[in-house]
Amino acid sequence: MEFESISKLERLLSTKCKIEKVYPGVFASDAETNIVTVEVKCPDGQIHKIRAYRDEAHALREFIRNRGL
Repeated sequence: MEFESISKLERLLSTKCKIEKVYPGVFASDAETNIVTVEVKCPDGQIHKIRAYRDEAHALREFIRNRGL
């Protein structure tokens, strides 16, 4: 299953953008994590926020964790 938040993050990372912050932290407990926000900064200075909820939030955190981002 492909989630929109993961697709958007992959697209931004492919244009040399970098993850600045993840709320809550990726290595924090997954218990009660229903919302995840990722801030991504691009070379042009723009900051993008990606927000995911429930199952998509868990998948986004796993995507980031598994790739060591």
